[in-house]
Amino acid sequence: MTITLSGHAQPRSTPCGARPVRPLRILVPNPARRLAGLAKLAVVTTVTSLILVGLGGLVRGTDNGLACPDWPRCYGKWIPRQADLPEGLTLWNAWIEHGHRSVAGLLLVLVVAVAVWALVGYRHRPRVWLPALGAVVGVFGQAALGAAVVLLKLRAELVTAHLGLAMLIVAGLVALTVELASPAGRVTQRSAADLRRARTSAWVALLALAQILVGGHVTGIGAGLAYRGFPWLSPGVAGAGTEQKFFHVSHRLLALALMLAVGYLLMVAARHRELDHGPWLLRLPALACGLVVVQIALGAANLFNGSQAWTVVPHLAVASWIWTLLVTDAALAYRLGAPSPVPDPSAAAAAVQRVAA
Repeated sequence: MTITLSGHAQPRSTPCGARPVRPLRILVPNPARRLAGLAKLAVVTTVTSLILVGLGGLVRGTDNGLACPDWPRCYGKWIPRQADLPEGLTLWNAWIEHGHRSVAGLLLVLVVAVAVWALVGYRHRPRVWLPALGAVVGVFGQAALGAAVVLLKLRAELVTAHLGLAMLIVAGLVALTVELASPAGRVTQRSAADLRRARTSAWVALLALAQILVGGHVTGIGAGLAYRGFPWLSPGVAGAGTEQKFFHVSHRLLALALMLAVGYLLMVAARHRELDHGPWLLRLPALACGLVVVQIALGAANLFNGSQAWTVVPHLAVASWIWTLLVTDAALAYRLGAPSPVPDPSAAAAAVQRVAA
């Protein structure tokens, strides 16, 4: 941004051949460039967190959760070697688990970088630095839970908590990215219709989270094949107890409820279209609706093929994508609204400070 300082007085005459005096030009750093940079880093961090969720599904789907029984190293080494592994275990098994840990380390570096950038450059915007700090706390908690999962031999409750915290980290990063992509200079005024639209998105997203947590617990207690057949409940594997059957049926019912809820959200978004402030508030529910259909198809495939890794892994990955879309939709619906003609005082004060500096 460039500011030109000039008065209304007539320019003085200059000797022949002398250059005329030009107005003073002051270069002020453009905060939009920093904003774009931090927003891009937040997107990269969010994508990395989703990749980490997919790798976690690969660890569980290939039954390699204990391929490295110690933590954070693998059989005492930072880089596993075949000579250090017991008989019957290959480097492929070890690196599935150890690769998951390595990407978790990368995510920690990215999250800390986002938090430092947000605190240094956007301390006047709590909606930027608060989610960033929350993500840092969440990733450290995720590392601690991951260690407990390994050291306590894959207890189902810890596995479910590990998955749930991963989803909350994704949600925080999404909220941060939406805030960075939204203008900071105007106060948001929402009508009653805007609030209803946003609340609908929020409770549908919470339903998706519940379905993911129940699905994670189904995997943790080995209830994926408690019943076979689709859509009906055919007898499953022998020895399935009451807990396994309960959570298996609950997971199916929640999947049906989520499909209906996302369909309802899509209808609400279509009716609210004339009040929306961008096409994504209609596109996001439509994408989520399509992914829910894919998710149900993958769940049925798990039943028919005996829960093979090639369907178990995308089943979890697609669930995380649905959650991400719904959280993004809810964040956008709350953030966007009819802008007030009154500027945001905090943003205006911050702009004056930047110019003065």
